[in-house]
Amino acid sequence: MITIIGAGPAGLAMAAELTHRNLPYRLIERGRVGEAWHHHYDRLRLHTLKHVSGLPGLPMPPRYPDFPDRAQFLEYLQQYARHFDLRIEEGIELHRADIDGDRWRLDTSCGEADASVLVMATGIWSAPVRPRLPGEERFAGPILHSRDYRNPHIFRRQRVLVVGAGNSGAEIAVDLAGHGVETAIVVRSGVAFVPRPRSAAGMRLAAWLLRTLPPWLGARLLRRRNFRHLGLPLPPGSPLLHYPVVGYELPLMVAQQRVTVYPGVTQIATGSVVFQDGRRAPFDAIVLATGYRPALDPVAHLIACDASGRPVVDRYWRARRNPTLVCIGYTYPTTEGWLQALGRVVRAAAHGITAQAGNTLHDQRTAGALR
Repeated sequence: MITIIGAGPAGLAMAAELTHRNLPYRLIERGRVGEAWHHHYDRLRLHTLKHVSGLPGLPMPPRYPDFPDRAQFLEYLQQYARHFDLRIEEGIELHRADIDGDRWRLDTSCGEADASVLVMATGIWSAPVRPRLPGEERFAGPILHSRDYRNPHIFRRQRVLVVGAGNSGAEIAVDLAGHGVETAIVVRSGVAFVPRPRSAAGMRLAAWLLRTLPPWLGARLLRRRNFRHLGLPLPPGSPLLHYPVVGYELPLMVAQQRVTVYPGVTQIATGSVVFQDGRRAPFDAIVLATGYRPALDPVAHLIACDASGRPVVDRYWRARRNPTLVCIGYTYPTTEGWLQALGRVVRAAAHGITAQAGNTLHDQRTAGALR
């Protein structure tokens, strides 16, 4: 039995692909379908057009806007599960997985289980990275991760510092400033911006070009827009190595002096923050848009990860140390949307699972003949 952990986009797409191939599976989810998406902030929109963001086999509804919001995407995930009649066991959490010979032993909240292949699809938005700020224990106001941010209403008439300038940090800063909140953002190592896409064909072409062009040429194209004069320099090295922020809303807010940009944080005081350039400013609340790490704790003792915490896998998304451990949805190109790449990912993963099953059967037959 193939066991999939997680009923987010990657897990659902994997289950649909296995269904298409008539391969038996079990899909367990610790919460609900699309659990992580239930916790995102209200303003969240997909950064890729709906035409290239649908999961394999089911486009997003025509009534959706070009960039669906969080609630619409959740609705779509539920519709996807119903459309393919996916069997999902909700409310079951995997605590730990261990390999025993050619079988996986799974310790879950509903008891012991086993599997021949384990597919980890727990996503990249369920395990927040929460760094400690120097002196944060002295800060009088709330310090919350972007996972816990919902909307700007509770911050009215306050001064809010957003730490981190990825897509979430940029969107939250724009959301706050757009509702009259005095807003600042910390940009430590730079940020690359790309325009919001206008057509699905253009998105596919851009992704293909950036995957196939010589790296120096692709980097040159991405360097065409530089907002260094606003305190938003490009990150060091090639822009191709960094996930870009989609859209120019943040630079516009900075240019209009509705968002203030600061470098890294040096020290937190009772009601203020000291920055690396020596400036000090008062704040009432801090939002840490410091990202997430892959949620791989149940198999952390069995898997090798790179410096970013992403699993090291082969071209079939199988863990290098164990080909019966498949990890999908944790790694994707910086030049292409995560959802946009999922179709290729699950097809390759399913092919690898089939190939591994064939190799195992061949080995068993060979061993039987030798006996």
